[in-house]
Amino acid sequence: MSKPYVLDSPVFIYGVKVLGDTYTVPKVIEELTSVGAEVTLQALLKEGLKIEPPLEKDVNAVMEKAKSTGDYPKLSATDIDLLAKALQIDGTLVTDDYSVQNVAASLDIETKAIRQERIKRILTWRYRCVGCGRIYKTGRACPVCGSEVRLKPIRNGAHNLQE
Repeated sequence: MSKPYVLDSPVFIYGVKVLGDTYTVPKVIEELTSVGAEVTLQALLKEGLKIEPPLEKDVNAVMEKAKSTGDYPKLSATDIDLLAKALQIDGTLVTDDYSVQNVAASLDIETKAIRQERIKRILTWRYRCVGCGRIYKTGRACPVCGSEVRLKPIRNGAHNLQE
């Protein structure tokens, strides 16, 4: 038997047909505003889609991992809930969001892309000064040289993913 699928908003927005055991989180449903997304939602509900919030312990595990990879500032509450639900049920996460895929790969959660290619490697993100290259915990101006501090991938943190 295959793993259950945890569905991100674009599945509903693009009208993607997903066969098998499917889940999503309440925050995804709140994001759906188009008639097409509602039609897809209703069709998936008839086929057994479950809408459940994740467990708090899984939310906390996802937030800690996202902070360690540097993806935390890029994730919405919905993204965190989706990752936590996939972690909780050992599911496959269906999403095109690269930050979500990066954290998922770091948590050993399988992902399936919808319309874009899946990420090829795990990246670790850090705030780095564009002037002097120093690494910081936040994205403010560099106290050493005054240059802008931006979120950048750190090369030695990249890991290739196996297909």
